[in-house]
Amino acid sequence: METKLIEIMNKNEGVLTTKDATAAGIPRIYITKLVRKGIIERVRAGVYLNSEAFGDEFYLFQLRYPKAIFSHNTALYFYNMTERTPSHIEITVLRGYNAHRFPDNYLVYYITKKKFDLGITSMQSTQGRTVKCTDLERTLCDIIRNNKSLDLETRNKSIKEILRSGKLDEKKLSSYAKILRCSKQLNMIREIL
Repeated sequence: METKLIEIMNKNEGVLTTKDATAAGIPRIYITKLVRKGIIERVRAGVYLNSEAFGDEFYLFQLRYPKAIFSHNTALYFYNMTERTPSHIEITVLRGYNAHRFPDNYLVYYITKKKFDLGITSMQSTQGRTVKCTDLERTLCDIIRNNKSLDLETRNKSIKEILRSGKLDEKKLSSYAKILRCSKQLNMIREIL
């Protein structure tokens, strides 16, 4: 039974849930045995991670807090569109979400449901694990809207790099800018460049 649990975990990028074990007809006691042996560690209720997988801070954070989306400068970091490693990990959550358990080095942005679902995509973390973050168009809009997330020089370089990258979907960017109310700022930046 423990071997079967390890197989399930390996298929799921090192993650094992009690739901997966139950679906496979394996009693939960075998999960407890794997925890006691140090093969897996509990991340949160019903979610376990291969002990060897610890080390990817981004992936581990998202396992613990699946409703948090990496955004702003952290998303830029995933896209290799910034010269600096973020000093704070920036995430976006729904307005009203209780983020008091987040580590101190996390900068939290709250947003309405209508805007929250805009531009969520999957990316590879620095360790190659799949995490959720904002797409490039949404990231650009977030950076334009919130000029406090980066110092001015880094912000301007990042905006230039994104706009000149050729990776933007212009229709999507225009739509996002309207919804996020930063169309005027985006147009002004484009005129300057």
